[in-house]
Amino acid sequence: MNTDKRQHPRLSLKGVHANITISNALSEDSIHLEGDMVDMSYSGIRIKLLSEMPQNLPASNVKIVLTLPNSDISCTIKGAIRHINNNAEVGLHYRDYHKEDDVDAFMFECVKHIDTPTHHII
Repeated sequence: MNTDKRQHPRLSLKGVHANITISNALSEDSIHLEGDMVDMSYSGIRIKLLSEMPQNLPASNVKIVLTLPNSDISCTIKGAIRHINNNAEVGLHYRDYHKEDDVDAFMFECVKHIDTPTHHII
């Protein structure tokens, strides 16, 4: 039985690098983090951070720049932090910040770069 209640299917692709900038609306300070995409959908993304998430971060004003391996194609997404787990993974929601069309091109590029198994005919 599938208990996943997500509206949109998740796409996983190894090697997608993420640069994350979290801006503080009350000051000009920004926090910069790096990580790798675990999975993404049309409404959100999960990123495994390369370092620990600092405490007391603002939940909104998050900008993520994703870069595909090999092609260096990039996509910039704005969103809000939804959750942080003990494995240094952060879940970001961007559905309310972008139309689905804004993410379509990058998702299409991701699908093109997924490794598919090769079948050999004997």
